[in-house]
Amino acid sequence: MAPADVAVRTIAPTIELPAIDERSPATLAPVAAMRAATISTLAGEVITHGVAELAGTADAWTATVGHLDRPGAMANAYFAGGMREVLLSLNDGRGARARVVGTSFVAASERICQLRGLEPLAHAA
Repeated sequence: MAPADVAVRTIAPTIELPAIDERSPATLAPVAAMRAATISTLAGEVITHGVAELAGTADAWTATVGHLDRPGAMANAYFAGGMREVLLSLNDGRGARARVVGTSFVAASERICQLRGLEPLAHAA
């Protein structure tokens, strides 16, 4: 068969999209943010410094704090001391009281701490 004998057809691709209810507003999931952070006691004594991965909004937030410079201090405060509320201070000047949801090891034996905000993240007065 010679090239001139071949019929050429253009095929337009089609994509089926799910139905969208135009009556409800579109919502986007909040983007996680990473910030240098300090975890302190409610009295203001530093427990450890690390990097917080924030999720949620300023009013309803969670944080996973890793790369702790003193992971043993956080584990000791949580497990031995029974500390469940701390202050989280971020390098951008915001801070808030938080509940320690847990502390555990992840890949590469790094200890992390999970926090849930008890008040909105706000700039210090």
